[in-house]
Amino acid sequence: MKTLNYKVFAVLIFSFLAIQLVGIYTGSILSRTQVVEQMPTEQSIIWFATAFLIATTLLVLGLRFFKGKLFFGALFTFVIFIGSETVFEAFLPGLVAIILAALLVLIKYALPNPITHNVAVGLAVAGIGAQLGLMVPVQAILVLFVILSAYDIFAVYGSKHMVELFKGLSRRGVLLGLAIPEKKSHIKRKLKTLRPGKGSGFVMLGTGDVAFPLIFAVSALEYGITSSLLVIAGSLIGIFTVFFLLSRDRKPLPALPPIALFSVLGFLISLFLLI
Repeated sequence: MKTLNYKVFAVLIFSFLAIQLVGIYTGSILSRTQVVEQMPTEQSIIWFATAFLIATTLLVLGLRFFKGKLFFGALFTFVIFIGSETVFEAFLPGLVAIILAALLVLIKYALPNPITHNVAVGLAVAGIGAQLGLMVPVQAILVLFVILSAYDIFAVYGSKHMVELFKGLSRRGVLLGLAIPEKKSHIKRKLKTLRPGKGSGFVMLGTGDVAFPLIFAVSALEYGITSSLLVIAGSLIGIFTVFFLLSRDRKPLPALPPIALFSVLGFLISLFLLI
């Protein structure tokens, strides 16, 4: 069986950590400079689960009724702009942040390669993850991890609509994840030629698998930076587990359950250290 390139895996881990650290730092600044109201536990669980379900349903329906790339491209552009603008605004004046976010979008589409894509997606995830982490309390995230992990297993192995959704969006120019090329020659490869799956020439990590640990880590900031960092450390063990399994069989698998499990264990260890 083909094994994973460990140099490529190291790049993916570095990218993952960079997004997490930028997101945590952004969240810590936003918590001091902006009024971000944390929702009650029950309300946030219902709100987050409902929003996730509606968004997924709309994407699935959109793939059926919108055959072109314009609708999904516009949606993806909006997400990148909003997320990156949040990161930039945490460090810079509002107008400068808006200009930089717009420039990031322009660069991504003017130079459509894995590097610009990963930077744009990474900043978008960091910004949106930081905002959500400040809104959703830890207790709600623990419940949501159980719900979303069960959903992830069903969506990959049961209905298999998550795999089809990922592939369908990719065919329309929207790649929901980090794409790390397995060869240097693929760095300049245009992403519109990329098709996720075995033999694609890329190692992929979905945006949800990057965003959910970040949301948890930012929410855990109220317990201290140690809790946040141990959440990320735990999620890294989860990612190692996922890619160990992928090295044995490159078929799609639900990545969130092991990532969620080990990030929760990391958080629980941090609570033990605080006693």
